[in-house]
Amino acid sequence: MIKCNKLVYKIKGVIKISNVIPEGTRDFTIDECIKRRRIVDKVTDIFDKWGYSEISTPTIEYYETFNHKSQSLKEEEMYKFFDNRGRILVLRPDMTVPVARMINTKFRDISLPVKLYYSEKVFRVHEILEGKKNEYLDCGIEFVGLDGKNIDLEVLVTAIETLKAIGNKKFKIEIGNVNISKAALSGIGINGVEKKVIMNLINNKSLISLKEALELLDISEENKEFLNKLPWLFGGYEMIEKAKQLSVNKNMTESIIYLEDLYLSLKELGYEKYITVDLSMVPRVDYYSGIIFKGYIDGIGKAILRGGRYNGLLKNFGQDKPAIGFSIDINELININYNNKNKYLEVTIDNNNPISMLKEAIIKTNEGKRVNIKYKNK
Repeated sequence: MIKCNKLVYKIKGVIKISNVIPEGTRDFTIDECIKRRRIVDKVTDIFDKWGYSEISTPTIEYYETFNHKSQSLKEEEMYKFFDNRGRILVLRPDMTVPVARMINTKFRDISLPVKLYYSEKVFRVHEILEGKKNEYLDCGIEFVGLDGKNIDLEVLVTAIETLKAIGNKKFKIEIGNVNISKAALSGIGINGVEKKVIMNLINNKSLISLKEALELLDISEENKEFLNKLPWLFGGYEMIEKAKQLSVNKNMTESIIYLEDLYLSLKELGYEKYITVDLSMVPRVDYYSGIIFKGYIDGIGKAILRGGRYNGLLKNFGQDKPAIGFSIDINELININYNNKNKYLEVTIDNNNPISMLKEAIIKTNEGKRVNIKYKNK
């Protein structure tokens, strides 16, 4: 055997191609594709019922679209290549940014608000040893043009109803507010780099490292006490009450009360068993400006739903309009056990009756039924 490279090699003079796929990608079997399609149908059906209309954006975008101050995705996390004019292109690593771009082009002359949904693939580069996927199927919504508590509440309700429709009864929506940590770190005399370090330690709940980092900063003991306790403020309603007692400024108190109002409204709607709060939650991208939330389903050890309010993002593309949305990582849901068997009517065809049996199959499919045609061998 003479190897040419890892993917192509020769055996006895015959070129062979290795049966491997790129890191972070996967093949989907027939059953997995059936499950995925059913999940997508359930999710998008909820979006449609709540007044959202489908859109689609290009898989390939210009790198500049994602290279702005409110986007914290690192350059090395994007698949980049060049077009024939030397311009840098990327496989889209996110759907919210392309939708924001689209609002300022295709929807420039359409009156707002507008409610949009999508079901698209996104791509991100992760380190091989992290074991993360680099290709995702995202189903999500974007509510553009209105701000306020009632809009945030509607989107949270839509998120809960979507997870209910998927079929797994055991799930939680974890809600936070980026303005709580921002208020805690504002006006205390630390620079942007220090703020970012502290926020990451809080979000990762790295308690020892957080305490050590805070000891190095020249800030008040009151602020140190709150920031050390912030990672512990997650759970039920009692955490909101505790946070109000620990608050160190007016902006922080207002942000906590905003979160409290949403929690109590969801409780009144009968959703309390589905919600928790995390007052230390920090988003993975910088464009979020208000509430943020994550969804978890029993049996999956990571968030399968992420969203929040991002009022400043659209300004980067022209119109300065408020917006909020969320997306669901569909591929993560495929391995959940659902009580949905694919039911087919069997139609057997042999050489004696091919036309009549095909007519029967046509009638059944026109009635909305699925058929599985089998051929009888003589």
